[in-house]
Amino acid sequence: SEGLRWSAILYKELNLSLCLSTGVHTHLDVLKAIMSGADAVQMASALLRHGAGHIRNVLDELHEWLEKHEYESIAQMKGSLSLHHCPNKAAYERANYMQTLQEYRT
Repeated sequence: SEGLRWSAILYKELNLSLCLSTGVHTHLDVLKAIMSGADAVQMASALLRHGAGHIRNVLDELHEWLEKHEYESIAQMKGSLSLHHCPNKAAYERANYMQTLQEYRT
């Protein structure tokens, strides 16, 4: 998503917090946001659709995933899929440029 891409690009580039506010419905969406560099997520649509109890489900599934993949904390994974941690920044930027061009044409 566009939000994930920009979160991954801006992580560690700006001295501010990043919040992903679209497309966050499940624990996997939360994980993608955090790994891209987001500090927070907004889940308004998911809560309107599933009710406030959905938060507990997402948190339980998130905790389960962290344990299964041997992460000790969310901070440990934060930004792990960002441009900041990419070994070939030029290739990352080129791929994002190509993605942007493809989205523009459609």
